[in-house]
Amino acid sequence: MVDITLVIGAVIAVVVITVVLVVWLQSRLRKKISLEFADDMGTSYVLKTKNVEKAYSAYKDLKEKRKCHGMVISRVFPERLCQKYELEKNTFMWLSYEKTKESIDPSDLEKLEFLIHDFASAHKDAVVLLDGVEYLILQNSFDSTLRFLQSLNDQIILNRAVLVIPLDPASLEKKELSLLERELETLQVDYRLSRFFE
Repeated sequence: MVDITLVIGAVIAVVVITVVLVVWLQSRLRKKISLEFADDMGTSYVLKTKNVEKAYSAYKDLKEKRKCHGMVISRVFPERLCQKYELEKNTFMWLSYEKTKESIDPSDLEKLEFLIHDFASAHKDAVVLLDGVEYLILQNSFDSTLRFLQSLNDQIILNRAVLVIPLDPASLEKKELSLLERELETLQVDYRLSRFFE
């Protein structure tokens, strides 16, 4: 017969080890993302992830580390973003056809580029998070959005800013993803377990 206290003890030990491992892996992931951004001002990044929260966390860390101004462009209403991600003292643009002081028409890529350029040139070493590239592709086309990102990347370089774009790789065709990866720095955020032991 198996002693029930031994079984309970073994289960508790497995749970504790699992919790410790998860916490350790999460801290490694945060360090990995921060290190990837190290000293690359004037760079546009595509963060390949299914979890957009990781991009917001990386954005906040980068902004805090650089002690610079930040701009968030998203499909999520700015008030909700502030509550969900505790974003303060940021400039927000809401990708929406609704007319508000914080909204931008998602089909007007030229105006969006102008607003980002204007912000980046007005604020030294700015950090910009563009959450909604998939939506921009749907509202325009992949080719139009790619041209927009190419031009925007040039502005980011000239203004020594950083552009962070979270993107679920499954949302694009393989060819489209390859074209984006040729234009922008790519970081794989959803690490496989083995990557944490490098």
